[in-house]
Amino acid sequence: MKNKIYLSTGELARMLGVTKQTVIYYDKIGLISPAKRGEKHYRYYTLEQADELDSILTFRNLGVPINVLREYLTVRNAEGCIEMLRKQREKVDLEIQKLDKIRKKIDGRSRLLKEVLEVKDFEGIKFSTEAEELYMIEPCIDKDEKSCMQSFISICNRSKELQIDFENPICSIISKEALIQGCYKNVAYFGIKMPRDFSGQVISRLVKPYGTYASTYHKGSYETMYRSYERLIKGIEKEGYSVCGNAYEMDLFSTLTNASSDEYLKLISIQVCK
Repeated sequence: MKNKIYLSTGELARMLGVTKQTVIYYDKIGLISPAKRGEKHYRYYTLEQADELDSILTFRNLGVPINVLREYLTVRNAEGCIEMLRKQREKVDLEIQKLDKIRKKIDGRSRLLKEVLEVKDFEGIKFSTEAEELYMIEPCIDKDEKSCMQSFISICNRSKELQIDFENPICSIISKEALIQGCYKNVAYFGIKMPRDFSGQVISRLVKPYGTYASTYHKGSYETMYRSYERLIKGIEKEGYSVCGNAYEMDLFSTLTNASSDEYLKLISIQVCK
């Protein structure tokens, strides 16, 4: 015992590249305690303990929680170490999946905004064939502003739970009947496009059919949306088409990207046929 080499808290900390406070904290929580205490309760550690603390720090860098480490250190065997690492690997895999979803949402929204910035003509009307798409929806049964806002908040919360928020903006869906009557503010549903690889459970769905769609942009406040609808309807009729399905309003620039409502931008798309 007389020949055994001891390290002070500071020496141990410098050797392993951590702070003295870390070594002291691990002692206080019972993770690794000094081999002996000297005058004034100074802590002293053996070289074997330096190796032990180095392993502990490695496990901590791998994300192993302190309580799991503390429990493992009471048994210390290869089987227990393998099991501890297996469970940590499962947690890491789940975190990677979560981060991958976040990255996809960031990329999706960034790509959408970049595409909008390249648009030169916001008042032109475009006719295009679009594929079938599936939307998760929330009905807006009562048409008063408060009820519609509650429906909007509900679908926002549900999209966050399902991890499909942000990548695709939430749409306002106006029925064919409301369009024909010129009631462009009568939102039938709020909806969000479902990713093609989505496998979660959705209560209310709506299929946006395959077909021809006429689209234009609305730039400005929501109060002036009717002007863009009127322009779009006239363009549809001019080209010999008629409205045969719903309208889908998608926020592109809103409170998230612009402070002034005059700079808000929506894409309006209506299903049409001849």
